[in-house]
Amino acid sequence: MTNNPVIVIEEKKRRTGLVWFAGGVAALLLGGSTFALWSASEGFAGSTITAGDLNISVDEASFWDVSADRADSTTSVPGTDGSQKGHPLKPSDGSTWRMVPGDKVAAAFSSDITLEGDNLVGQLTLDGLQNNELENKGMTYSFEVYQAGKKIVGEKALPTTGQVALADFSAPATGQDSGLEDADGTTVLPMTDTTENLTIVVYGSFDASTEKRDQVTAKDTLADLELSLKQIRDTGAQFVAQDHSE
Repeated sequence: MTNNPVIVIEEKKRRTGLVWFAGGVAALLLGGSTFALWSASEGFAGSTITAGDLNISVDEASFWDVSADRADSTTSVPGTDGSQKGHPLKPSDGSTWRMVPGDKVAAAFSSDITLEGDNLVGQLTLDGLQNNELENKGMTYSFEVYQAGKKIVGEKALPTTGQVALADFSAPATGQDSGLEDADGTTVLPMTDTTENLTIVVYGSFDASTEKRDQVTAKDTLADLELSLKQIRDTGAQFVAQDHSE
């Protein structure tokens, strides 16, 4: 009989110890654990987006007497289609050659333009006439544009005030896929290569009806003319016209 109380006490201690241990584990699980949720990721092969290019270079001008009745006007003006014949004037002739009523002189500029960009339209402009001394009131000016030796802009009047738009060109649209092309063939002229050669011919015509001593010794200086190429986005088949008045 003396052993039973001892056994009962030991069982209670063991039970109490088990309850305390279980409670401690529950506290650890509820208060300090974190649960991981599934996730996955994978990289992808990207691409490089490269800006296009717009550029222009101009060679020195050559000057020509292209008067229609000059018998020795037999040389084709460089860069033209051969239809414009003239007699070359040496650079020094500018100070010694004397123009008379009925004469027509030409200044030919060779220019390389670069357009690279699927939606790129460039406008070629001429500026600077208004900054020159234009004393001869009997003179009128005009221009033509040739692309790789082909006439693309026939002779047009050239105003002597402000910047003048000569022609609009579109870059080769190799990436347009099924979209509208930049060029419509009329208002915007297509380029087949990224860089193409243009020839701009500026004409000065001395009115043949000038009489008496009108305009004698009058001087017209053609210097510091500037050809420019700038991007435009309101011309071309794929563009919506924009209002740039503001």
